[in-house]
Amino acid sequence: MIGSGSHVVVIGGTKGLGYEVAKACVARGARVTITGRDKVSVQARAEELGPLAAGAVCELTDWSSIKQLFAEMDRVDHLVLTALDRDFNTIADFRPDDCARTTLMKTVGYATAVHEALPKFTDDASVVMFSGLSMWRPVPGSTTISMANAGIIGLVNSLAVEVPPVRVNAITPGIVTGTAAVDDADEVRTEWFEAMRQRTPAKRLPSAEDIVESTLFLLECRGINGANLVVDAGMHLA
Repeated sequence: MIGSGSHVVVIGGTKGLGYEVAKACVARGARVTITGRDKVSVQARAEELGPLAAGAVCELTDWSSIKQLFAEMDRVDHLVLTALDRDFNTIADFRPDDCARTTLMKTVGYATAVHEALPKFTDDASVVMFSGLSMWRPVPGSTTISMANAGIIGLVNSLAVEVPPVRVNAITPGIVTGTAAVDDADEVRTEWFEAMRQRTPAKRLPSAEDIVESTLFLLECRGINGANLVVDAGMHLA
C-alpha cells in the first residue's frame, strides 16, 4: 500500500501526470523520489512537494544515469514510469533520429529502469508504465509515439512473467483534459480532440485526476498483474 514508510519512485515526475501522481503519493504520507533531466528544475519541484519528496537527475537514454539513480536508494516499493518525449513526427516528413531517440527512451529506457530497480524492490513492489491510446487511435504527428506506446504493452507482458513477485502493469490514458498536450495543442489537434470527445459515450474525456486514481489503483491492487488499464472514457468503443 502507498502510505507512511513506503517509497515511490516516479521517473518523469517533474511535470504533467507524473507530477500529479507524485503529489498524490506524498498526500498519502509516502516518501517519493521524482526524476527529471535538469537538476535545478528537479530540485525545485521536489521542494514544492514538501519534505517527503526528493529529486534526482535521470536520463532514460543514459544507462549509467539510471544505474546511479537506483544505486543510491535503500528500497523501492512502487515504480511509476511516465517520462515521455513528445516527438511530433509524420511519415511524410519523417525524422529517423528523433524517432529513434524517443522510442529508445520509452522502451529500452523503461526496461533498463526496471532492471536496475530489481535489487531494491520489496516483496510487495509494483510497477506501472504509461502507454497511450495513440497506439490504437493515432493523432496527427503521432507516428513515433504510436509505435512506442505499443511497445510498452509488449514489455509489460514480458516483465510480468519475468520479475515476480513484483507486479507490472500498464495504464493507457486517452486524451486527458487539464494537461499541456491538450490545453496547448494547435488548431488541428484541438479540433481532433473535440471530435474524439464527441465520440465518447458520455461526451467527456478523462481528467488528470482520473489518471492519478487509476495509477494508484494499479500500484496497490495485488490481484492485478500484466494488465493494461485503458482510461479513455470509452473512446475505444466509438
